[in-house]
Amino acid sequence: MRSADESPMDAKQRQLHAVLVELPPEVVIKILSRLRVGRLLCFRSVAKSWRSVIDSSYFKNLHLHQSVETKSNLSLILRKDTDLYYIDFDSLDDAVELTHPLMCYSNRIRVLGSCNGLLCICNVAEDIALWSPWIKKYRILPSLPSDRKRDKGMCLCGARVYGLGYDAVHDDYKLVRISQFIGWDYASFESEVKVYSLRMNSWKKVDDMPYVLCYTRKMGILVSGCVHWVVTRAHEVDQPATELVIGFDIVKETFGEVPMPEMDRRCQIDVGYLEGCLCIIAKYEDVRVDVWTIKEYGVKESWCKSFTVKQTQGVTRPNKSIRPLVYSKNRRQVLLEQNHENLVWFDLESQVVNNVKIRGLPDLFEAIICTETLVSVDPSKTDDKEKEGKKIKKRDDFLAEGFKLVL
Repeated sequence: MRSADESPMDAKQRQLHAVLVELPPEVVIKILSRLRVGRLLCFRSVAKSWRSVIDSSYFKNLHLHQSVETKSNLSLILRKDTDLYYIDFDSLDDAVELTHPLMCYSNRIRVLGSCNGLLCICNVAEDIALWSPWIKKYRILPSLPSDRKRDKGMCLCGARVYGLGYDAVHDDYKLVRISQFIGWDYASFESEVKVYSLRMNSWKKVDDMPYVLCYTRKMGILVSGCVHWVVTRAHEVDQPATELVIGFDIVKETFGEVPMPEMDRRCQIDVGYLEGCLCIIAKYEDVRVDVWTIKEYGVKESWCKSFTVKQTQGVTRPNKSIRPLVYSKNRRQVLLEQNHENLVWFDLESQVVNNVKIRGLPDLFEAIICTETLVSVDPSKTDDKEKEGKKIKKRDDFLAEGFKLVL
């Protein structure tokens, strides 16, 4: 019988602890790794041993791995001007405003990248924060001087894009920034590439990128350890330049071209992320949108057309866009962001479009799929696993050996 001062949540935690205390440690850890972050933060107060496990970098990695493998703990993050909103993917019922760590200066917030539950955001003053909305911790990145080319043949910075990724070899989160300068003749260009390391908490300059950015403010798409953008090889005054996709390898810190599918190139392309794979969104004006997915990264023959959305189906409008976000759990539908105005389910078999009604949905927005994790913005320590190994004695072979995350 609970006391008068004990809340229902406290009583449930006490009952759950009484049940789990008799289970082997490795079973308890596996059960906890399947819970959402909010519940885990509450369970930190159940027992000191639980807090020790949940706070360990080993468990944070296990929870992340479990979420990625099972495609669970997914959320939608919506950006509108100065505001960010959270929507639980399982329910899709309410858009809840998030309190982010940056001052807005009556202007908009940009999402520069997303990786393993971490968001990188920036304001108009170019203050940049690496932030976990789930554990409510953040780190403000060191500022960079304004990029101004002294060469008289170059104008000021004409484009700047960012991309966030995880370096699995060095257990480090990195933010890449590409600043591009276009010549007054609109034919020549230069770029400057800098990379921020969370482990070092500093920026460094790397080799320039020999391509022209097609989109000046879109964040890079992280797939298979590389951050991707749509580019051209050079400005072509007399004819449209051919668009292609390049990737920045987070570990090697080098650029490379992604082999393109055999497709009709008379279209406008964009890149996206869908169920762990890089995808190309090919828009044929007023006709259709094709979504191509590469099943084996870097292998041209593994490209396949996943689905097509026709103009007559009412999903797209002239000069507007769609962007695939995530498949439904039964993989019969795909959630699309339509014209930055709506979220819709597109049935892959019947080709029927159904609007998603969400309370509090802003009128214009940019949507990002994000996994709720315990990943911290503090660099991990190399001796964490040794300490955790002493605290938790009983583990199966998988838990004992650990694992490496493959993005």
